[in-house]
Amino acid sequence: MKKKTNQGGAVTDITNQDPSTIKVLTVGNNSEQVEASNQEDKMELARRDAYIDPKTRDLLRQLLQLGDKAEITPAYDPQEGFVYRMTNLDQKDAGANKLSIEFLGNLSALNLLEKKFFDTASGCPYCESTIMTMHTRCPRCKSHDILKTSLTEHIPCGNIDPKENYIENRCPKCGELLVNGKFRNMGRWYVCKACSERFENPEFDLVCHHCSKNFTLKDVQVLELPKFSLNLARKKEIRQNVASLEEIRVLLAELGFKIEIPGLVTGQKSGMQHRFSLIARKEVNRQPIVIALDHAISETEIQPQPLILYVYKISEVKVDIPIFIAIPKLNADAEKIAEGNHILLIEELNDQKEIAQRIKKEIEKLESQKNPSSRPDKEEKNSFFNKLKIKKV
Repeated sequence: MKKKTNQGGAVTDITNQDPSTIKVLTVGNNSEQVEASNQEDKMELARRDAYIDPKTRDLLRQLLQLGDKAEITPAYDPQEGFVYRMTNLDQKDAGANKLSIEFLGNLSALNLLEKKFFDTASGCPYCESTIMTMHTRCPRCKSHDILKTSLTEHIPCGNIDPKENYIENRCPKCGELLVNGKFRNMGRWYVCKACSERFENPEFDLVCHHCSKNFTLKDVQVLELPKFSLNLARKKEIRQNVASLEEIRVLLAELGFKIEIPGLVTGQKSGMQHRFSLIARKEVNRQPIVIALDHAISETEIQPQPLILYVYKISEVKVDIPIFIAIPKLNADAEKIAEGNHILLIEELNDQKEIAQRIKKEIEKLESQKNPSSRPDKEEKNSFFNKLKIKKV
């Protein structure tokens, strides 16, 4: 069994192990610090997965394009209740750009979006749907067969009836004409057609059109309707991640590669399904070229664990050009692992065009090796496998 001692006395076993289960044991550290570090590692891994999710990547790209004040706000849809969609989008695209509150909440929990109060709304106490209607109810017999009307009193005979019953301005009880000073309007009232009860203040029922349950006003749920915007504290990181994958995707597409984001590949030995940030495939002279790309992000340096996992994955599948993007950069131990496994390492994503050109150059070299008719007489010494590394200049 091989062990590696890192700074601070940490010992990592990296032999014959699934890297997803690798544990780092530290001696003499406070348990709370270890737990906090583990939580941060999990958060970084979750953010990395989010960046390669097509729906998340598209949303973040739109927010970046719309500017710092762009917001995702709720709007009421009679068929679905409150739904979220991007502001400033064409109405013809509105249906295709609906976003669930769960999806946005997850991105907020990952600190990619900022969540703020927007409004509150009444919801069903059973299913929390906001698709409901209010129904007037008789306080005596509970019937919904209610008429809202204006009552008129004929003072001489004391008759009180809805205004529409005084046909041709004659009292339906005594038949006399209504003249000024002999009648008075009693204002708006409700009349129950089922039991003839007259009342000024009705009761109300609500019916949920999602679960079909009935309930009263005092039973409704008060639901918060938040709004979401880009977390500007992570704007640089978000732009780097979104731009890096997009630039490379465009480059590989132009070179005729078939691209999967994320890329799912089954391991040849373990049979496990491995997930890469990007998988690109192309045939040259009937020989396949496979590019497998992963990336990792961190506030400071990338620790070895994400790279160890990547090394394990590429050992399970056939990869011609392994690429690992580290934002902002790998630490010294991780760099040695990348160099020892001949991985194309990309750090400090500032010059996207230069990065694209270097990747393109490596692809062209590999294609020439697989196509004898285009192979030069002498192979270049500075091939991809001479540990090419791209860094900020």
